[in-house]
Amino acid sequence: MKNSASLVNRLRLKQFEMLCGVADGYSFRMLAESMSLSQPAISKIAREMESALGEPIFQRKREGVALTPFGQSLVHHARLVLKQIARMESKTRQQRDGKDEVLRLGSPSYTGVSLLAKPIAQLVAQHPGLRVEMSDGIADTLFTLLKTGEIDFIIGSLPAKPITDEEAALLHVEVLYPDELSIITNKETKYKSPVLQLKDLQSCSWVLPLKDSLIRGVLRKAMLDAQLPVPSPAVETSFIPAIGALIAEQPNLVGALRSDAAHYLSQRLGLTILQVRPKIPLPAVAIIRLKDAEPTAMALALFALIRQRVASLLS
Repeated sequence: MKNSASLVNRLRLKQFEMLCGVADGYSFRMLAESMSLSQPAISKIAREMESALGEPIFQRKREGVALTPFGQSLVHHARLVLKQIARMESKTRQQRDGKDEVLRLGSPSYTGVSLLAKPIAQLVAQHPGLRVEMSDGIADTLFTLLKTGEIDFIIGSLPAKPITDEEAALLHVEVLYPDELSIITNKETKYKSPVLQLKDLQSCSWVLPLKDSLIRGVLRKAMLDAQLPVPSPAVETSFIPAIGALIAEQPNLVGALRSDAAHYLSQRLGLTILQVRPKIPLPAVAIIRLKDAEPTAMALALFALIRQRVASLLS
């Protein structure tokens, strides 16, 4: 492969655009139309890219064109380059139009309520021109948005499935706290012992997130490891506030949640967080961003407010 200085001079953005287009199933003819170029011009761009990199990237077939394995390995990087250019264009437009900064972040939905609402509200109050765009989703979805440049950072956990060494090398991770499963109940609960075992909760009625959620999976594994029957919930819901509201109404109900949601609901609704042993760990909650995307001063200010919120929420 050619050295990096050579690549900077020889690669062009249209080549990245074409690479991503082929990865998305476009033929050279379709790309020529969408990029307002002739087919010979598209073919020339492809040859120049292969020459610059010193490896075959495109497989020409009777039925169309596809990427070689090497070409497929470049798609993620090409998408990042195009996303970063789009962000530069957006920032330039904001600067030209006299608009303030936009922060784009992702978090699990209830982390957005319990952990992030207060810091973001504080920051927006301090900087009236600031705009914050929040995306919610599970860890896998947010990680994809981060890699493609659609969000600037994540406040949440890494995906439960293992990430590759290549993906790990792209990331800067600041752990905010090591998360664990929290079990909440009504303040009038009959479970008065300072410390409980999972077996002590066998007779209670559970209010739980959906069965394909991380929380249910972790609780299921903990029960099986303890050789206990897996609880069948009395109520199953994807609406986290409903778990707290139901438990506030009935002392014999218990629910399983992430730490941030459990502490938030316990403070708002006067619920009790049970001390259950052994602790059931969850993936740590962290500030996750790409190493090559240095946070702005506004992002750093938000991170500082989030750290303060973590200290007060989980105290």
